[in-house]
Amino acid sequence: MRSVKVAITANFLVTCLKFIVAFSSGSASMLAEAVHSLADTLNQGFIWVGIIRSKIGPSKEFPFGRGQERYVWGLISACGIFFVGAGVTIYHGIVALVYPREPLITNWTLAVLAVSFIAEGSSLVVAIIDKKDCDTANLAVLLEDSAAVFGLFLAAVAVLLTRFTGHIYWDAVGSIIVGVVLAAIAVILIFTNLEYLIEKASPEELHNEVREYLKDMPLVEDIKDIRMIVLTPDTHRIRAEVELNGYLLIKEMSESLKEDYEQIENFTDFLQFCAAFANRITRTVGAKIDEMEDALKKKAPYLKNVDIKPS
Repeated sequence: MRSVKVAITANFLVTCLKFIVAFSSGSASMLAEAVHSLADTLNQGFIWVGIIRSKIGPSKEFPFGRGQERYVWGLISACGIFFVGAGVTIYHGIVALVYPREPLITNWTLAVLAVSFIAEGSSLVVAIIDKKDCDTANLAVLLEDSAAVFGLFLAAVAVLLTRFTGHIYWDAVGSIIVGVVLAAIAVILIFTNLEYLIEKASPEELHNEVREYLKDMPLVEDIKDIRMIVLTPDTHRIRAEVELNGYLLIKEMSESLKEDYEQIENFTDFLQFCAAFANRITRTVGAKIDEMEDALKKKAPYLKNVDIKPS
């Protein structure tokens, strides 16, 4: 959450500065960087919308909440990076190669690059500190800021080479390389968000931790199957199939069963006893399952939805 806020603020400031210098200097690399920062700002805005909407709780229409919606907006953001950020940047670089125009490179150009490097670098540091498994929002900021820092370095090199060699194509080449890097990042983010949209398995360490919690429960005799998926970076959903210890269940019911058994005098009484026992064991198992699910949620607060099934 914090990394996205910082990234939006930094990118908005940098976008304004870069566009001013790009239009005043005519630099293809600087314009590419400006478009890059604008795309980053808009795309991180999409990510922010996804984070906010993913916090909407359960409803009649969405009984498990809207946690995975953050990955939908993350996918939209990644497509934006690919088509807007990478596409426009590469296109502009190619145009600059075909129709070269000498850019006006001033000290202001270098100053904006320096300020942008500090802002993007600071945002990158925050993203690294806040790095978390399954958090595609943080991953997007991390990759975009890494690309931004690399792009700024590349833009500075391209601008300096153009200035000192007099060859205009360096500026255009810098723009194309920035675009290719953005395209690669977009593809990574598209596939990452897609994995979580189709219910990616939770990290192995959490899976093992939950398995140990289940093993410690007295009623659980054996664990047949565990399926655990990511809902959000902080919440997971689990479905576990377990074999219950029937002896412990019957032991808890022994007193009442003994009383019922003593009242059996004929086959009709026996049938009534069987029917009553079936109802009682069903209710008992249901109540014990509810207790186990509540206990598991307390031990593992990251489990938002728990479904334990007796095998």
